[in-house]
Amino acid sequence: MKIERINENKIRVTLSISDLKERNIDFKSLSHNSPQAQELFWDMMHQAEIEYGFSSSNAQLFIEASPDSVDNLVITVTRVEDDEDFESIHKYIRSKFKKSELKVKKKSKKLSSGILIYSFEDFEDVCSISKLISNQYCGENTLYKHGKIYYLVLANTSLANTDFEYFDSIMIEYGNRVTNTAFVEGYLNEHSTKMIDFDAIAVISDYFN
Repeated sequence: MKIERINENKIRVTLSISDLKERNIDFKSLSHNSPQAQELFWDMMHQAEIEYGFSSSNAQLFIEASPDSVDNLVITVTRVEDDEDFESIHKYIRSKFKKSELKVKKKSKKLSSGILIYSFEDFEDVCSISKLISNQYCGENTLYKHGKIYYLVLANTSLANTDFEYFDSIMIEYGNRVTNTAFVEGYLNEHSTKMIDFDAIAVISDYFN
């Protein structure tokens, strides 16, 4: 494994086939965020913090993986710390596709991840959103705190695809939807404080509003 720091908010990790084999990871398990792939990712981030002081705490991460050669895989990790950075990444993604291709993908969008994660900077925002959605959402949900940020992890199995855009529009009025949910959930389980397990929305709605 070779880690290079590109700039203040970006690192590049080069993995060889032997690196993956040592951890019993193939490209299929890597793309499906297997437990081994998650462990590899957080080992990468831990090593990057040790070598370069590259911390991923309280920041969203944009991850791009591509083969460098037959034997190497390159993973670029960009730390997104504010809205302007996030918008610039979206512009980069849009520039790689034609508008027609993006429209087709939007029409066929489905919820594929087993979870949704939203971050909030203030507990009052968590209380407000819990009150709003307590009668709409009935799935399992857990509240974590990492640093000064609160994370609400929800099972999206109780949400129909047709309801997601409406539900998401309500949630992002108070917080931000987190990408790379499988990686972030693993990180929260290992490094954050679990405040309310299983039914956080109902508990907060009943006791904090």
